[in-house]
Amino acid sequence: MRRLIMVVVLVLCFGTVNAYAEDFNFDFDSMFDDDLFFEVEEEIDYNPEDILLVNDGWELGGNYNFSVRSTRSKVKGIEPITKFSSHLGGSLFLDSRPDVDKRFFSKVDFNYPVNSGDKLQINLMELFADYNWKNKVFFRAGKQNVSWGVGHFFSPADVINIGRKDPMDPDADLEGPVALKAQTSAENGRHNYYLYTLFDGVEHPKDVGVALKAEYVIGTSEVGFGTYLQRSKAPRLSMTMSSSVGQVALFGEAVVSKGSDKGFVGEWSLFDYPIQKKDDLFFHLTGGGMYRYSDPDNLFNFMTALQYYYNGEGYKDQQVIGDARKIYLAVSQSEYADKVAHVVPSDLFSTGRHYLAGMLSWNNMLDSDFSSMLTVVSNLSDKSGMVNTSLSLPAFSSIRPSVGANFTYGELGSEFGIGEPNSSVYFAVSLGNMMF
Repeated sequence: MRRLIMVVVLVLCFGTVNAYAEDFNFDFDSMFDDDLFFEVEEEIDYNPEDILLVNDGWELGGNYNFSVRSTRSKVKGIEPITKFSSHLGGSLFLDSRPDVDKRFFSKVDFNYPVNSGDKLQINLMELFADYNWKNKVFFRAGKQNVSWGVGHFFSPADVINIGRKDPMDPDADLEGPVALKAQTSAENGRHNYYLYTLFDGVEHPKDVGVALKAEYVIGTSEVGFGTYLQRSKAPRLSMTMSSSVGQVALFGEAVVSKGSDKGFVGEWSLFDYPIQKKDDLFFHLTGGGMYRYSDPDNLFNFMTALQYYYNGEGYKDQQVIGDARKIYLAVSQSEYADKVAHVVPSDLFSTGRHYLAGMLSWNNMLDSDFSSMLTVVSNLSDKSGMVNTSLSLPAFSSIRPSVGANFTYGELGSEFGIGEPNSSVYFAVSLGNMMF
């Protein structure tokens, strides 16, 4: 029971932050949060009612982090640029259980952009209440994180979270929806059934979204089936699978939608944007695996993951979207920026048909206080990508230094590249990352 309590508290406290995928800044503290989970020798499987019985009373906690970073970037043909930045942030949570059948939970993230001079930013991450009917149907009402997909770097089946997975920071907490969730189980919790009613952006009863999901445990595998329906949104059907072969964890997702919520560009580039495709069928498919290894002497603690993603909403002709992206970037930084104000930036990214992502981490290298990580994300369709490397240095007290190097590749107009070789190196010091 103590181990279960510790894992639940750790999940609540250590949401990773600020991957900085586009400017290659990487929040080093987020890279090793997973280790807190890997040290648990066996996966704990519990029923919904167990969550309500973890403890009673109330608990107030959170975390705090202050970090500074110096980055030196180099682009071919341009003088190197040195930047200094600092970050101050944290979170607070309140977990209240007035009795064994009820729970109230809230979590707020704080972020103070020290360098920009902007005001303190406060983001409500979760605010919900749990209750049940005769310990058979379990309800959660409010803003809540949702575990919908199973992919590590990409998760097309996660259709109801507001936030989207960043493959450069796949373990970061995602902002969830305001929803009412109803859950029931069968076969002593082996099979689970979920119903979500979704209220974000809803101004009329007809606009309330509905999502259904069923999960079945078959041997050592789990298979899930889901559907998502909301007026003015593309309806989706999804299937997820997670299993294992030996010590390799496997996962996969498949999604089909009738229409797309994105706006597309055509042969006239941004001049005919946005083209709506409401009647086409779009398929998404992803699959991958994760492997962990640790020797008895604690010299080699490795974790590696690899995932392929087929994006059915990607462009067959990458030249079309590449030209549109170049026009948008040029005009948006000029005096004519208002001409492209109608463009949704996210419509111009995640536009490849084929993606591949992988990572390799080595914690406590040779039983030392050094740890390292390599992450690669590649758009195979336009031959662009990002590479991040990092090395955690020995910490003293609550001070954790780290160094790293990052670079992107690809032609001008590609999703990740800028047409010239470029790289950056950084040195960062984190003071804190403390729980209380």
